[in-house]
Amino acid sequence: MDFSKLVVATLSMLFLSACGKQTAAVTDLNGLELGCASAVVPKQFVVKRHDGSMQVIHANSDEEFVKGYLKEHGHELKYAEHDFYVKALPVEAQDVEAPPPAVTFADNWGAIKISAGAAWSQGIRGNGIIVAVIDTGVDVNHPQLINQIYRNLGEFGADSAGHQKQNNGIDDDANGYIDDYTGFNFVNNTGLTGDNQFHGTHVAGIIAAAHNDSAGASHNYVQGMAPQVKILPLAFLDAEGSGIMSDSVRAIEYAVDAGARVINASWGGPLCSQSLKDEVASLAARDVIFVAAAGNDSKNVDVSPSYPASLNLFAQITVGATGSHDYMAEYSNYGLANVHIFAPGTYITSTIPGAKMGQLSGTSMATPFVAGAVALLLSAVPDASIADVRNALYNSAMHNPEYVNSSHGRMDLGQAVNQLHQIVGH
Repeated sequence: MDFSKLVVATLSMLFLSACGKQTAAVTDLNGLELGCASAVVPKQFVVKRHDGSMQVIHANSDEEFVKGYLKEHGHELKYAEHDFYVKALPVEAQDVEAPPPAVTFADNWGAIKISAGAAWSQGIRGNGIIVAVIDTGVDVNHPQLINQIYRNLGEFGADSAGHQKQNNGIDDDANGYIDDYTGFNFVNNTGLTGDNQFHGTHVAGIIAAAHNDSAGASHNYVQGMAPQVKILPLAFLDAEGSGIMSDSVRAIEYAVDAGARVINASWGGPLCSQSLKDEVASLAARDVIFVAAAGNDSKNVDVSPSYPASLNLFAQITVGATGSHDYMAEYSNYGLANVHIFAPGTYITSTIPGAKMGQLSGTSMATPFVAGAVALLLSAVPDASIADVRNALYNSAMHNPEYVNSSHGRMDLGQAVNQLHQIVGH
């Protein structure tokens, strides 16, 4: 793999109105907004039913889908749309081919900058919280992550010879997914066993890398934000950083059903699908916090929207990036309305596949700092609401009037823990 081609996924979506239960049958596809036609997946369509379920339908052409499927089933639907490709964009800076020979105190600068140690010293380390990393997958055998991986014990069954086996080709727990013992790979519809690329493993390490030298005598380790959380790896991006929008929606649904309280979404792009917007909007009622990357285009996403960053939904926290001297990173997107908080994102050392580490930069790296912080806050105050957690993060952030985000702040986890206890009253 050419690690010099680090990519962050770009997701396409489209604003479209949904019909109520008493409306006429859907008779046509939702229209394509500017810039979305080139992202259409040929012969693949997404329908949203009145009961809220989503289904992917295949047809040889738009005409066949409309005159065939919609003619027969249109009365069952809220809307129908094309499915869309997810495209990849380069990250600003990276050095994954030559990871540092020994991780030093400075390589954990992000956790130090946001005062994560103030939470750790109180025993707040994320215990009991599941964080879904919806990305390229995760190296589930990385020495610093192997004990942090969520394991679906219901999927550990017997093979044809009656021997207990992790991957036996059977949907042991009857949840619709075969061999999803350590997550699921929606790219090829198989149980997840690793990282399709390396981006997801880096994100997972920022969230949960173990706080000890589990690699042995090399003393190469980093400190994840919440080392006692369980990471649920869900891949919808392939080795080239490409994927399909409907797979991201399926992954979000899977994460919620598995009990994830936090979803890390280190990807983004233009809006082409109502389905993703609906899915993220539904998370508020299910008490799940969706943490999204602002993007790496140096633009104001209030004026030039990027999605899901600019959705600005209730359950969502959108994150921009800072450097080690607390300046806003030159590549980071920003916005007084749609970007909520900044976090460290430049030259972040974390895990990569093969028991290795490397440095990457981007809002993709800033996002898991906040996702990990949210997990810590939820573990500290389990009955805290989404609004409580958001307010604690924003009100406690280190203020800088030059930060172009809604809180004018860079996350300060130590202060956020105190703030959350004050908000909830215990």
